Amino acid sequence: MMRKIKPLWLGWPFLLMLSSCSALTPHENFKAHMEFNVGSSIDKPREPGVALPKYLLGSRTLQNGNIENEYQDRGTCRYFFEFNPETRIIVGWRYEGSEKDCAIVP
Repeated sequence: MMRKIKPLWLGWPFLLMLSSCSALTPHENFKAHMEFNVGSSIDKPREPGVALPKYLLGSRTLQNGNIENEYQDRGTCRYFFEFNPETRIIVGWRYEGSEKDCAIVP
């Protein structure tokens, strides 16, 4: 019985190494991280630190009554969270800037 387990046990480091290699580009990873916040509160997004006041550049009221906050990221990257002012739930997001700047290394 031990002989069957040993090869499997020795294969774990190799499997972990393979799973750590991500097919996501840094820009795709950035988009996935931002999308993860949709449905959470603007006051407590799922990704810690993305809606901190120190990164807030401004806010505006949209035609649909929602509010859009603009945040500064690296270089040319700006990201925007749209949220409902009554529930304070993030309903959408977008970005402006280069894919190189709007990136999170996986």
